Amino acid sequence: MEQKQRKEFNFFEYHAQISHDNILLSYKGPLTDVLLAEFSRDIRQKLHEEDSKVGKKVFAIFMELAQNVLFYSKEKNQFGNNRDKVGTLVIVNEDDSQTYRIITGNLVYLKDVDSLKEKCDTINSLDREALREYKRELRNNPNNEESKGAGIGLVQAALTSDNPLEMEIRPIGGDFAFFVVSVLVNK
Repeated sequence: MEQKQRKEFNFFEYHAQISHDNILLSYKGPLTDVLLAEFSRDIRQKLHEEDSKVGKKVFAIFMELAQNVLFYSKEKNQFGNNRDKVGTLVIVNEDDSQTYRIITGNLVYLKDVDSLKEKCDTINSLDREALREYKRELRNNPNNEESKGAGIGLVQAALTSDNPLEMEIRPIGGDFAFFVVSVLVNK
C-alpha cells in the first residue's frame, strides 16, 4: 500500500517569502494583552505619521486578527505557569502595490479547517451591507461555545479593509494545521 506524501508547512520558506518586503512588525511567540497593547501603541505611532486614516484601518484590522490568535490559537506557551496562546503577527508595507498587508497565523485543529474555510468563503462572498447583516447575526446567535467573539473579528477585518480575506491552511502533522489570514489595506 502506497502512502501519500503530505507537504508540511515550512516556516523558513514562509519567512523567506515575506522577508523581501518592508516589514513594519514581525512577531512569533506567546501573546498577552500587555504585548498587544505595546504593539498597538507602536503601530499607531508609526502609521499615524504617514496617513492617519490608513493607519487607523491597519491598527483596527491588526487588533481584530491578533485577538483571533489570542483567543483561538491551539498552540500554548508551556513555560512556567503561563498558558499564553502562541501565534505569528506580521505587518508588511508593500511598496509596489501601495498597500499594507496584515498577516496572522496560528495553530488550529484539523477538524476545524472546513468550518474556517466556509466562514472565510462566506465573508468573501458578501457585499458591504450583507457583511454588516452577517456580523449582526453572529453577534446575536453565537453558535460555538468556544467562540469568544462569535467569529466577528474576521467579518470586521473584511469590513474595515474593503478587501477580501486571503486564507491559507497547511497541515503540519498530527491533529493540527497552521492557519494564516492575510488582509490588504489600500494606502
